[in-house]
Amino acid sequence: MKTDDLIDALAAGLEPAKPAMPSPVLLAAAAVAAVAAVGLFLGFRPDLGQALQGPIPWLKGIYTAALAGTGIWLAIRLGRPGVDPRPAVFALLAVVAAAGLWGLIEMSLTSPEQRMDDWLGGTWTICGRNIVLVSAFAAPLVFLSARRLAPTRPTAAGLALGLATGGLAATAYGLLHCGEATAAFVATWYTLGIAAAGLIGAAVGRFALRW
Repeated sequence: MKTDDLIDALAAGLEPAKPAMPSPVLLAAAAVAAVAAVGLFLGFRPDLGQALQGPIPWLKGIYTAALAGTGIWLAIRLGRPGVDPRPAVFALLAVVAAAGLWGLIEMSLTSPEQRMDDWLGGTWTICGRNIVLVSAFAAPLVFLSARRLAPTRPTAAGLALGLATGGLAATAYGLLHCGEATAAFVATWYTLGIAAAGLIGAAVGRFALRW
C-alpha cells in the first residue's frame, strides 16, 4: 500500500472534534458555592424576600452575571488555540462601559450634595473584599470546569476565569446580602471587586492552567 493510500485510509474514519467547553455542572456548582459562602460568612439580608420583589437587586445581578458570562466566553476563546479572543474582550469592555455610563447619568441627575453619599454608599470599604471572599469558594470549581480547554496564554485565561468567578460571587453577594442600590456604587465598587478576583485568577492561572 502506498503512503498516500495509507494516510487516506487512516483519515477516513476520523470525525471532527467537538470544541472544548467548560463543564456546565461545575459552573453550576460554583454558583451554588458562591451562594453558600454568602450565607455562611456574610449572612442573607433580613429583608431579602421583600428586596427581591423590587428591580434593584436584579439589575445588579444582570450586570454582574453579564461579566461572569463574558469572562467565561473569553476563557473559552483563550482555551482554543488559534481563536481570536478580541470579540469576547470587546463584549466584556462594553458591559463595563454600559455600567459606567449608567452610573454617570445617575450621578448627573443627583444633587451635588448627595453624589458622594450615593457613590460611596455605606459599604464601599468592604464591598470588594466581600466579593473576593465569596469568589474564593467558587474559584476552584470554576478553574476545574476549564480543564477541557487548552489555553496557550495561561495568565490571560486565568484572568478570564477569575473575572467569571468574581462575577458569580458578585451576583450572589448583590442579590442576597448587599443593600446598596445606586448604579454609581455598583459600577465602581462591584467592578473593582470583580477586577481583583480577576487579578488573583491571573496569578493562579499562570501555574494552574499548564496542563
